[in-house]
Amino acid sequence: MKNDFLKRILLLAFLGACARAPDPDAAFFLAQARADPELRIADAYKWLFHATRGGEHAVANEFAVRKWLETEWATLGPSEPGEPLWTPLAADGRIGRLNLRPYRAQGGDPAALLAAFLAGAEAFDADPARFRKAWQSLGRELKKRPGGHLTAAEWRRFDREMRAQGYPACHHSPEYETARQPAYRVLPAAEAGPLIEELAR
Repeated sequence: MKNDFLKRILLLAFLGACARAPDPDAAFFLAQARADPELRIADAYKWLFHATRGGEHAVANEFAVRKWLETEWATLGPSEPGEPLWTPLAADGRIGRLNLRPYRAQGGDPAALLAAFLAGAEAFDADPARFRKAWQSLGRELKKRPGGHLTAAEWRRFDREMRAQGYPACHHSPEYETARQPAYRVLPAAEAGPLIEELAR
């Protein structure tokens, strides 16, 4: 009887510890975010949205996607110092952001990128439930350990705004846009790999 009671106590303690463990998508974001003081809560939301749902939301139709890339490609500035070619969005590396400035600077092919983006948006296993789990976990983690502009109060404010809209895609924060001028395409690793390998040839 006593042993059964102890087993139940240990099981409850184990389950409680599991429940408190941060979601892996949220934990990976936070590990990267500590190095970028320009990130705001909208940028955190966008990171997790991309990590769990890919680029599907950006594909209205192929013509619009092509024009969007053509316009952005033509107006890109030079690559920023230290700007990586590839930014993984998840710990398992299954999806990330291919940054356009270094991709173009290294001789990247915009037509190949367009084809990869369209294929990746269709192939990626977008998971709204995984996004919500990661987003909620981020809120809990920020309550325990805020960092820079990423605070629990900001998370609550943004969560109210996005929840009222059904958690749609969002833009980067104006502050991050100004500081980093982000220019990328979200790609699964399966689509990004051949593009990156081609640059090395």
